[in-house]
Amino acid sequence: MSEASSIEGDGDADVTEETQGGSSHGQMVKKLVRLALASEYSRQAIRRTDITAKVMAPNTGRQFKHVFGEAQDQLRSVFGMELTELPQKEKVTISQKRAAQRSATQYSSTTKSYILTTILPPRYRQPKILAPPQIPTTAAEAAYTGLVTFILALIYLCPSKTIPESRLEKHLKRMNADNYVLNGEKTEKVLKRMEKEGYINKHRERDGGGEETVDYVLGARGKVEVGERGVAGLVRKVYGKKDLELEELDRRLVRSLGDVVIDKKNRPTDAGEGEGAGEGDGAEEAEVEAEEEQGGRGGREKQPGRRLSGRNKGRRREEEEEEEEEEEEEGEEESDE
Repeated sequence: MSEASSIEGDGDADVTEETQGGSSHGQMVKKLVRLALASEYSRQAIRRTDITAKVMAPNTGRQFKHVFGEAQDQLRSVFGMELTELPQKEKVTISQKRAAQRSATQYSSTTKSYILTTILPPRYRQPKILAPPQIPTTAAEAAYTGLVTFILALIYLCPSKTIPESRLEKHLKRMNADNYVLNGEKTEKVLKRMEKEGYINKHRERDGGGEETVDYVLGARGKVEVGERGVAGLVRKVYGKKDLELEELDRRLVRSLGDVVIDKKNRPTDAGEGEGAGEGDGAEEAEVEAEEEQGGRGGREKQPGRRLSGRNKGRRREEEEEEEEEEEEEGEEESDE
């Protein structure tokens, strides 16, 4: 009788432990979902250490992958979002690049920091569906999002993906946003807020003469939340009004941002080409390569005794694009006068 009761007692204990383990696992999944939503509301990235400290129960480190995976499933199926890992910060200054080369063997490609991104199809990514938050106000959040996207577009469209502070101030002044007041904050404070939230990074460096240069580069959140496609969408919305203009605009966007901005579904194809989007893509890429090769040959014919390296070619292209931009700005100023 005592042996039977002891066996029954052991069985009840096992069931209780399994029940407690299951409920603990489910609670950790719920905590991670709530942490992701709360952190995204304040535009703060979630670090692996935060998840370990605020979500995981003691001695449950081995369950992290399972908890993270189930939380991802709930975020996707219920909220239409998922946790996306942020990329590494760019090495801009010479000292940073040298340090990265010295520690190349110890360099990790993962950041273990995450933010929420939408997985809704493009047809649902409309302001009426994905409206800005209501706190502090919908108008203030919409204005902040617009200013963030505009500044990120300026950086993305620079040849080196870096914009000097003086040049950024020049563009903001042209948009009457140099002393812009957004929800009680001036542009200077808005830039600091953008830097704090990871949209942009500010770098200071002194040259050999002691002169300081200040540049803005893309932040990790800016790359993931907006990216090349978001910038291309903004540019098309502002400048692409006619089919011919849109076609030329797409060529410039591909040159500045890469093939990732090409919408394969909406790309026009010739009658003689196949129905698949891949064939049209190959023809356009071949055409672009032919134009670049022809331009390279022309440069070599003008200077037969000089060969340019890849770095010099990139530098020349940046100078040409800056000259074109300055000419366009001078033309706009003359027309305004």
